[in-house]
Amino acid sequence: MAGDLCFFFKDSFIIKAPKKSPLALRMVVVVFAMVCGVYTCSICLKQIGIRTNPGFLNVEVIDRPCPEPNIEPREIPYVHYPRPKTYSRAECKCNPVRYFAILSMQRSGSGWFETLLNNHTNISSNGEIFSVKVRRSNFSTITETLDKIYNLDWLSSASKNECTAAVGLKWMLNQMSAENIHFSTCVGKADTYVHQGHMLQFPSTFTSLRSFEWQKVEAALSFPCLPLSSFTECRIKLLEFSLLLSVIMLCSKTKFITHFEAAKMNSIDLLLCCFLGSFKGVMRHHEEIVEYFKIRGVSAVFLFRKNLLRRMISILANSYDRDVKPLNGTHKSHVHLPREAEILAKYKALINTTLLIPSLKQVEDTTAKALEYFKSARHIILYYEDMVKNHTKLLDVQDFLKVPRRELKSRQVKIHKGSLSNYVENWDEVQKSLKGTHYESLLSGDY
Repeated sequence: MAGDLCFFFKDSFIIKAPKKSPLALRMVVVVFAMVCGVYTCSICLKQIGIRTNPGFLNVEVIDRPCPEPNIEPREIPYVHYPRPKTYSRAECKCNPVRYFAILSMQRSGSGWFETLLNNHTNISSNGEIFSVKVRRSNFSTITETLDKIYNLDWLSSASKNECTAAVGLKWMLNQMSAENIHFSTCVGKADTYVHQGHMLQFPSTFTSLRSFEWQKVEAALSFPCLPLSSFTECRIKLLEFSLLLSVIMLCSKTKFITHFEAAKMNSIDLLLCCFLGSFKGVMRHHEEIVEYFKIRGVSAVFLFRKNLLRRMISILANSYDRDVKPLNGTHKSHVHLPREAEILAKYKALINTTLLIPSLKQVEDTTAKALEYFKSARHIILYYEDMVKNHTKLLDVQDFLKVPRRELKSRQVKIHKGSLSNYVENWDEVQKSLKGTHYESLLSGDY
């Protein structure tokens, strides 16, 4: 009986303690691991969030948009907030910037005008950027250069420590495709070489004409390369030859005519052909540039000179200075000392009266075309003489650029003062050529 009882208890034990399922145990372990993982991750994220929270706040401040400026709706296209790639504007990032371009011609006071603008703490005018040929070689290079300037990535002496409110450049309307950019430059070079006694040498500007068949060109121009009997005859022949060759080079480069066709034309026709075919940059691509100005919100500042005869004399004098360098062997387009101005003012230009009126007319035509081309863009028209006589014109410019008004100063000293007769060798011939024409007023005009 005792054996039966033991057997009973043994059976009961086996029934009360059945084997546990392996699947259930695995589920318990998985659930436990998940709970621990979630708990651990939550603790870690809280700790990381506490340490990086200030960083997230800083990012929010940087990306926060600038407040809307309190301006008229029509002014909105001309207000910009550039983001330079080369540096951070930091506290200046919400200061609006205006874009501008000074459109002018050589020796029209643009250098002096630009020094006045750069005297303003909030204006940066970057000079004659497109004097470098590669930057104006085609419209793509032009836009690349303009984009860099207006994005404040163009670093120059005009860059300011204060917040920039207006940024721009100086752009010459009569920028030519060859080195000898204006017929009066040829005149100046001819004067220089004749005065130095090099009757049979030609300016280095024309050495690129070696590919021409010199004998055929000589014959066509009726100019024998022999010593001439008189100084005057030598000067006139060298002037005509250098001028015509330079024009031939320009016209043939621009594919308007061949150099053989050009050799048969008179100097006036050649001069007109030269100016029709040799413009580069702003005048050649005027349609695209006007469109660019409209899209990017660029304002045009036209600066012209009323007395075109004074401008011509200034060009001749500057060309002479470039070759002779009377200021200790240094060429200076602009001077800052009265003594330097006196030295440069001693030069007397010899003006070719045959080409005088056509040249003056050509400058007038260029001015009229530029105003017509850019009339749809936001612009202001300034004259050098008006700004010299009336300094309130500088306030008009500052108002146009929407910058705070400041008293602007320049260290440049004027070179040619007073009567033009003091600076022209053949003044009587010039007077005779212009009297009775609508250019007669230029003879007595000041500045």
